[in-house]
Amino acid sequence: MRKRRLAWLPLLVLVRALRVRISVGPRRRYWHRRAQRGELNLVALGDSLTQGIGLSRPSMSWLGRFASHVASAGGRSVRIDNRAVYGARIADLIAAQLPVPVDADIVTVCIGANDSGRTEPDAFRADLRQVCGQLPPGSIVGDVPEFQWCARIAAAAQLSQIVRDVVAEFPALFLARVEFHTTGTRILTELAGDFFHPSDSGYRRIAAAFVSAWDAGRVVAPVGTGIGLDD
Repeated sequence: MRKRRLAWLPLLVLVRALRVRISVGPRRRYWHRRAQRGELNLVALGDSLTQGIGLSRPSMSWLGRFASHVASAGGRSVRIDNRAVYGARIADLIAAQLPVPVDADIVTVCIGANDSGRTEPDAFRADLRQVCGQLPPGSIVGDVPEFQWCARIAAAAQLSQIVRDVVAEFPALFLARVEFHTTGTRILTELAGDFFHPSDSGYRRIAAAFVSAWDAGRVVAPVGTGIGLDD
C-alpha cells in the first residue's frame, strides 16, 4: 500500500506545479486592474515573485502587503504599476521594464532569482548598476531570497551579496534585506506547489523585508523622493 502511495507522489508534485504555472495569466490581469486607481503611484520591477505566483490570492503577495502598509501608514490610496514578468532576468528588466515613469512615487525592484546560476556574476553586477542608475531617489531594491534547495543555493547567495554591494554604491537607494528575511524558509509550508515560489506565509517574509526598508527610509527621505509620504 505504501509503495502505491509513493508511486502517486511525482504526479501530485506535477499537478501542484502546474497549478502554480497557470496562475500567471490571472495574476497579470489582477495587477492590470490595480494600476487603474490610487493617489500614489507604486512602480514595481521584477519577476514572478513580484507578480505573486504561487499564492492563494494576489492580495497576499509581498507587493500587495507592502502597498497596504504604505496606504495605511500614509493615509493615501496606492495604485500599483506592476511591470514584473514571469521568468524575467535582470537583462529582461532593463529591456522591457525601464525607464521608470516620471510620476512614480515609490519604486521597488526585486530581481535575481532567475539569474542565480544562469547569469555571470560580473554581468549581473554591471546590469544592476545600470538599473540602479536609472532609479529615482528613495527606491527600494531587494536582494535575492535564500534558496532552500537545488544546485543554485550558492549562486543565489552570491548574487545577494552583489545586490547589497551595488545598492551601497547608491546612497539615495534603500536595500530590502530579502535574503535575511527568507532565511530558514520551511520547504513544506512556506513554498508553493512547485517548491520554488513562496506560499502565502513565504511571501509574508518578503513583504517584511520591503516594509522594513520603507519604514526606515521614511525617517530620512523627504516628500517626492519616492519613499517619504509625510507632508
